[in-house]
Amino acid sequence: MQSFRKFRNYEFWFILLAFTIYITRRLFEMAGGFDRDIELAESSMFGATVFSNYTHNIWNDLAGYNHEINTIFPTIAGGVLSFAAWACFHYLAYPRLKSKDHKQDEIIAYLFLTILLSAASVFFYDYFKLYWRFRTDDYEQIIGFKVYSLFRKVNLVSNTIALLTLIGIYEAASQFYYFLKNKLYEEPEKNYQYLDFLLVAFAVIAITGFAFWGQLPVSFWNSDLREGVFIPLFLATVYIAQNVFIERIIPNISDFGSKGFSAGIILFAIVCILGTFALLVVNQIFWLSNGHHGFYLSARDFLVPFFLIVFLSAIGAFLRSIFFKEKLKLTELFTRKTAELSSLRSQINPHFLFNALNTLYSVSLKENAEKTADGIQKLGDMMRFMLNENNQDRIPLYKEIEYLQNYIEIQQMRIAESDNIEIKVNIQPTDREIFVAPMLLNPFIENAFKHGISFRNPSWIYITLTYDDTRLYFKVHNSLHARSEADPEKNNNGIGLENVKKRLELIYKNRHTLDIQQSEQDFFVSLTITYW
Repeated sequence: MQSFRKFRNYEFWFILLAFTIYITRRLFEMAGGFDRDIELAESSMFGATVFSNYTHNIWNDLAGYNHEINTIFPTIAGGVLSFAAWACFHYLAYPRLKSKDHKQDEIIAYLFLTILLSAASVFFYDYFKLYWRFRTDDYEQIIGFKVYSLFRKVNLVSNTIALLTLIGIYEAASQFYYFLKNKLYEEPEKNYQYLDFLLVAFAVIAITGFAFWGQLPVSFWNSDLREGVFIPLFLATVYIAQNVFIERIIPNISDFGSKGFSAGIILFAIVCILGTFALLVVNQIFWLSNGHHGFYLSARDFLVPFFLIVFLSAIGAFLRSIFFKEKLKLTELFTRKTAELSSLRSQINPHFLFNALNTLYSVSLKENAEKTADGIQKLGDMMRFMLNENNQDRIPLYKEIEYLQNYIEIQQMRIAESDNIEIKVNIQPTDREIFVAPMLLNPFIENAFKHGISFRNPSWIYITLTYDDTRLYFKVHNSLHARSEADPEKNNNGIGLENVKKRLELIYKNRHTLDIQQSEQDFFVSLTITYW
């Protein structure tokens, strides 16, 4: 989490630097181009008198052009507002859109702000920016300048859509990178850092190269942007339609008359129609932006992409489902073998362990060692929980809480005589039937006691567990201490937490939020689970 935030921070400043370089370079290029055109016009004159009259014509033609107002201001304003639109969407709107904990009004407000900033960027640039070109006579001799504007209402709308599309393409690319980054580091025993470095290096070189040598078109839709939008939109439609086909149609394909199958077909058709309509909108914007009028639409323009989307989505869905079944079989085989291995490891008779604990418990009571007896009893309850409850898919929340409390109390017995350690536990008592997956919370508490307790330095652990009608809220905040070089587990950090993350993704996919923050002094975990 800490490295991810650091990367996002670097990304912000790098993109800001790229914007600054691009805007500064374009200002110098436009100023140089203006001076060169003036010199070229003046050098084409013959004779002092003619030159004087001609020079007078040049500056009369350029009387309505002010370089500061018509070039410098719109370029800087457009660039700054474009950067603000990108930052608003990338850092404010999309994270909240992706998270399920933020309010709908807040998401809509940031999305609206992104659109407003994009529209303002296009407006300020197109409205104030003036262009110039040579006027020539019948002999192709330069006789003056013509100053003109490209501001059109249709261009304002189309270029705003184009800018939002570019922001969306960048966001899709960045999210794809985050996805690959997580996949590359899922297996800590393999070093995939060089692949991560290559991806970042490629992106940095591409963006830097564009900042120094690239140029945005005067009108986005007169360039290759249509293909740059058309292809991702087409692929996104096919991908969404495939998911609908896999989730809604294939499971009910054996029963054509069922409501589930009919609903799946209708939803699949709606996705294909909406995707095709979006492609037609892109073509229409391109048509209008190139100076044409009216609607450019025919039956062929709709039917060809529609049936192509339907065909590719259906074929892709069947192929994905086949490969998914094979992957599922391998997963089931792996799970079964893992269970068999766990069973072999637990062949030690648990009755022997419980009998031994009972004997120790009785001896400690006879010797009036009540604290020892209490600790042994709690340890026995924990072992019984791990043997009986830990193998179930869901258990009552109160049993999970009992296990947590036993673990915490045993740890408190270990550190009871230390004055520099503060332990605060706030666990809401259960008054209803709530079922959760077992052993998802304790690894965070184990991690807190493992890394947050030092008998030499002041230490603290704060644990909070509450819930409402639909969600469970769990927080652990602890001090953090550097581990000695002699510690055999110094380089064995985070494995338990990584396993919990994978379990959360499997069991509570899209129904949990895990936030982990770490500094040199403390470690904080916040977990929200939607259990209902």
